Amino acid sequence: MTFFKLVAATALCALVGCGSGSELSSLRTDPAAEETLAASRTIFANRTFVTHSLHGTQIEFHDSAGKSFLWYPGNSRAVPALWQVRPYAGSGYEICWQYPSNSRNGLTGAKGGRWECTPSFAFTSKLKEVAEGDPFGLASGQVPYRLPKGKFTTQQLLKQAGKPAASAQVIYSK
Repeated sequence: MTFFKLVAATALCALVGCGSGSELSSLRTDPAAEETLAASRTIFANRTFVTHSLHGTQIEFHDSAGKSFLWYPGNSRAVPALWQVRPYAGSGYEICWQYPSNSRNGLTGAKGGRWECTPSFAFTSKLKEVAEGDPFGLASGQVPYRLPKGKFTTQQLLKQAGKPAASAQVIYSK
């Protein structure tokens, strides 16, 4: 870890509170299990995540085999990636994605191809909703429609896609 990343992570800890995502630890397959890499991975496997940022709303499905599919504002198809959970700086875990080398970050212009990691507490602090499974069918590579920039909930997205509200089981909402 570079010095800059360590300083940034420390500053982020001060802002959002450090821990291993304790408010989301109840999302592990077995919340009572000792916190291990495998137990923490269950928070992210076979789930769809809704985040809001300068990009707008982003929806990403993580399958249990380590593949993810990102519904990004303006895109006509889901961006595939690999995902994994790794130990983070001796304490806690980080979640990492590797997007295709021909992809680029719409905000920064950075090209894909390399693993990009963020501490799990930083990722979970940005979460707005978590749903079981893949209610938008992103693993097909398709998106329901071109997502406009803005802030949307799972239910709003389902309605716009013409899907019933019962299509998604939201298990976490902030």
